[in-house]
Amino acid sequence: MKPAPSSTAPQSITLRPLRFEEIPEVLRLIRRAIDVGCRSIYDADQRGAVWSGYAQTLFAESMGPFESVVAETDGNIVGLSQWDAADDRLRALFVDGAVQRRGVGWTLLAEVERSARRRGCLRLRGAMSLNAVPFYERAGFRSYGGPVPLRTFGVAVPIIRMEKAL
Repeated sequence: MKPAPSSTAPQSITLRPLRFEEIPEVLRLIRRAIDVGCRSIYDADQRGAVWSGYAQTLFAESMGPFESVVAETDGNIVGLSQWDAADDRLRALFVDGAVQRRGVGWTLLAEVERSARRRGCLRLRGAMSLNAVPFYERAGFRSYGGPVPLRTFGVAVPIIRMEKAL
């Protein structure tokens, strides 16, 4: 994985497990991440459907079998990653729209990959939003198949299935 440029990296990024009481704050972060990062690729209905999918399930999933990690800078949550060791799947990686392209995503992804390797995972895969494909390609992920529609709340949201050998 190529490191993020140091000139744009936040002062300090701290990673830690998501706490249940932080879910409303993280949902607001996901909303901002989708609104900023996906605006040029997805229309308002698609962005709303993606956010609604996370809003509907994140409460239950945060206490489930998935590993959910938040990134903090200056005491503020600025990113979230979530992965499922049972099927080697990256379920979510979001960076607040206000700090995108400053190394938070690289830091979260590196932690997911370390955790996956520690658990013996040989690969990591996920359904990536179209705007995030270049980020994942730089990180060593490769697509397997073209865009496919993910149907969420009756709205088709094109995604790319990608994977990386660890």
